[in-house]
Amino acid sequence: METKRLPIAGYEEVIAFREDACGLRGYLAIHETTLGPALGGTRLWRYADENLALTDALKLSRAMTYKAALAELPCGGGKTVILDHEGLKRAAAFEAYGQLVESLGGRFFTGPDVGIIDDDLVAMGRATRHVVHSTSAGRDDINQYTAMGVWHGMRACLEFAGLQKARPDGRPIRAVWPSGRVAIQGVGHVGLSLGRILVQLGFPLAVADIDAGRARRAAEELGAEIVAPEEILTLECDVLAPCALGGVITEKTARELRARIVCGSANNILASPAAGEELKRRGILYGPDYLVNAGGLIRGLEFDRLGRADSTATVEKIYARTRRVLELARQRNTTTLSIADELAEAFLRAARARGGFDSPPAGA
Repeated sequence: METKRLPIAGYEEVIAFREDACGLRGYLAIHETTLGPALGGTRLWRYADENLALTDALKLSRAMTYKAALAELPCGGGKTVILDHEGLKRAAAFEAYGQLVESLGGRFFTGPDVGIIDDDLVAMGRATRHVVHSTSAGRDDINQYTAMGVWHGMRACLEFAGLQKARPDGRPIRAVWPSGRVAIQGVGHVGLSLGRILVQLGFPLAVADIDAGRARRAAEELGAEIVAPEEILTLECDVLAPCALGGVITEKTARELRARIVCGSANNILASPAAGEELKRRGILYGPDYLVNAGGLIRGLEFDRLGRADSTATVEKIYARTRRVLELARQRNTTTLSIADELAEAFLRAARARGGFDSPPAGA
């Protein structure tokens, strides 16, 4: 395999790799390992060009570091993106990629992301110990934990906005604005799991997916309205939950939203910080994605590295962390994204000063 280290400021290691015999091309980015080995999924996608693939790997790996920092987990952030194309020989390509992961000696631990199927993970596993299936033996479905975390972040946003209160039994009482709906963009594994949680709590749903069959199946199960993919972002609703690819909220999109809250599982939902500024200007709450979608990372790390049987209590902490970000953003008259970045960077600075990860102080 041909590899090239790319010197990129702010990243510990970025590797461009290719194996022409099987059509493998991609980028592996390790953002930071101050808190521990870099964890992050492997993504397979058809990028318009390789520069976009590199940019995606850089953004996603940084978000993983910040996700771990906000969740106070002993791991860093990494990510791999592999270019999908007609000449890709998947089995051979993913086994070759597994050899690259293995060569890093445990500095990078990976699992499935967008476009990855179980056969890819099996091929990787023939070459590396540092890969895990989303449903490895003994581990609950990691997608359910991701969805659970998004719900706790969403709950914090709803309560902060005055749209929800809790009954004594913990079920929500919703003050409807303007329609009471949650619009889910993307009903893959996490989006569907989130929909199941919301239906049990009594929320009416609208769903959209670029896969029409998947949207139809989700709508039938959830009793949801199906919305065209090009219409879901401007649908009138309480909450827009992007659960597909990132970058969907641009400055233009932010001006057109008819939602009160944006909170979903997709990574890098905002195309730019300016999009976050536009949401703030319009009074639309944003639950920072790498804060609310940390449930899967929490579960993966706690099961695979800490041996914990259940991660529900840890994932529930996303609620309090989201409330804190919302409160600080209001107090300082700034965006929730800037507050989340600030808190993550402060945690990382403290860890660097200590020489690595340490358990947070009691009551933190």
